[in-house]
Amino acid sequence: MKLSQRMLKAGWNIVPHRDGTFTVHASQARQCTFSPATGRWSVPLERLEKALATDLENMASHTHSPMVTASKLTALDHTRRSSQPLRYLCDQGLVKDRTVLHLGTGRECIARKDLLAAGARDVADYDPNFYPAKEALKETYDVIIASYVLNVLPPEDRSKAYRCIERCLAPGGTAYLTVQGVWPVEHKYRIIGRHEDGYLIQTGYNTTFRKGYDPAMFVDELRRTLGGTPKVLRMFYSNTLAAWTKSGC
Repeated sequence: MKLSQRMLKAGWNIVPHRDGTFTVHASQARQCTFSPATGRWSVPLERLEKALATDLENMASHTHSPMVTASKLTALDHTRRSSQPLRYLCDQGLVKDRTVLHLGTGRECIARKDLLAAGARDVADYDPNFYPAKEALKETYDVIIASYVLNVLPPEDRSKAYRCIERCLAPGGTAYLTVQGVWPVEHKYRIIGRHEDGYLIQTGYNTTFRKGYDPAMFVDELRRTLGGTPKVLRMFYSNTLAAWTKSGC
């Protein structure tokens, strides 16, 4: 596929489909498709080349990490149902009459509908690639949900995410945070090697970051990073859903 090597270098996510076409998810919510049968892109090639050149320039100036971008772009793609953690929060009434920030929404586009149906007073989505409007991060919320977000971020970017959670959560509000377990990270992917406190893994065409947590490890990280008394709320196989409540003062 034309441009594919440069796209991978920039951290863009290339998804093959059964009909032989490809969808390319780029940074800043850009998305396009390519058909090998026709040799055509769904957007003007000049626009694609310009966006790619910008990302490669940012990478060269160390303002852009292709690995982090690829990890963020490898987002949940629930076309029929929301993720298990989000459905659990809705079923338990934990979002009823609350304002909600869905952080790192990815391609879980049905989640907003489910949260509102469960009684959420308002729902804001933020994702650096799919819902990049940063105005959502200027408000505070009763509930923040981040499912399988923290475990795809290396330590520096994870720290930024924690600071965002702390800043955007209203006093007395609760963050519901889900991470992958150690077993799926170490057994479901092709591991390339260690990277910082996790692994570089092969996901499709891309090299991305993953960190696996056991419940005690995750709660300890939350306690050290955010303070307070985080707790495990529910396990989904080896994946951990934890709750952290911000001090009401």
